[in-house]
Amino acid sequence: MLFATVTRGKRTGTRLVPHRFKDNRYHVQLGKTGPFIPVTDYRDIPSYLANGYSLQMSENSDKSAPSLIRPSSIRGWIFASQAGIYRGI
Repeated sequence: MLFATVTRGKRTGTRLVPHRFKDNRYHVQLGKTGPFIPVTDYRDIPSYLANGYSLQMSENSDKSAPSLIRPSSIRGWIFASQAGIYRGI
């Protein structure tokens, strides 16, 4: 399960999960201004994180707006840079 924790502001300590948009897809993108790539399968997200893509995450898909979270702040996946592989934990 991928998750991140808010570290600043009023929502400090809040757990964020991948935001599923109304089209039932997740969004990853390179940088803040880059176009997003829709990802249908949750299991494909770690491969994008391993390649430096950020992930739109939120507290709850229905109520809160998503935030763009860098791969280094996301927990629940491991990237072994020497081997060039990733795996979920």
